[in-house]
Amino acid sequence: MIVMICFIFTWFVSSPAIPPYAVNFADDSRIVFSSDMGGNTDIYLLSRNRLERLTDNPAVDQWPVPDPKGEKIAFTSSRGGDFDIFLMDLKSRKVERLTSDSRDELSPSWSPDGRYVYYELTIGKNKARLLKLDILTRASAPLLPDSPFRSTIVPFSNPQGDEIFFTGKVFFGWLVAKCNLNSGKYTELTKRGSCRPKVSPDGKKIAYVCFDDDDLGDVFLMNPDGSGKSNVTRQRPDSYDYYPCFSPTGDMIVFSSSPKSKGKNGYQLHTLDLRTGAVRKILASQGNDSFPYWFK
Repeated sequence: MIVMICFIFTWFVSSPAIPPYAVNFADDSRIVFSSDMGGNTDIYLLSRNRLERLTDNPAVDQWPVPDPKGEKIAFTSSRGGDFDIFLMDLKSRKVERLTSDSRDELSPSWSPDGRYVYYELTIGKNKARLLKLDILTRASAPLLPDSPFRSTIVPFSNPQGDEIFFTGKVFFGWLVAKCNLNSGKYTELTKRGSCRPKVSPDGKKIAYVCFDDDDLGDVFLMNPDGSGKSNVTRQRPDSYDYYPCFSPTGDMIVFSSSPKSKGKNGYQLHTLDLRTGAVRKILASQGNDSFPYWFK
């Protein structure tokens, strides 16, 4: 182990499966994400100054999301030919397949009680709809009532389970919207050029990606009704800032950031302290690190 002089990163020379990387994450929590640092796109787990490779498969494994108890992760994999939803037990590392449709199934998330896995089913070119999978019966059903959007993707529930936030396809673009499951009412929360909403642990804030200020993508915050929008990565005009996710305490955000010079091919994990605005790189790898999810 080599410690850098400035003591920002701890460097590890790992097994051949993972090239050398640098960690700057001392929090007593975990971040699961996907990366191609080992050659294939696989799932990795970052914990207190430690990095583990959870999958090692020639297929593409990505978009990992832990269940509410932090015991299992749902993720998307092409190991069956097309993309399906898989489940991994974090203790035993056992993997099981949850879906087997011939069409791509992507972007899983969980209901607050852990009973359902929400996901998107591709039903045409640039068109998808949201479904929910019952973990006990393995039966799938529509998640939302008839949608006014051409396509609905990337669903995430609020903590109460009565509202689903998602990205909706509209004419010439995407926007962030929500649906109240009790009333069936849809609400557009942003204008075109925004996507990928995530709900804070207390349900009081929504983090999402927006292109309003630099055309590359910044992390924005807003209230659940769409008010109070603010750009929290405004001071990073030369980077693509994507895939925000709140910390378990809700006072920080993890996101993937890639320099403008590398396009969307140089994502590295960063955290943003919402109290101070400080941004910190927490993992320096030789891969493209994306879809982070922070949990206990």
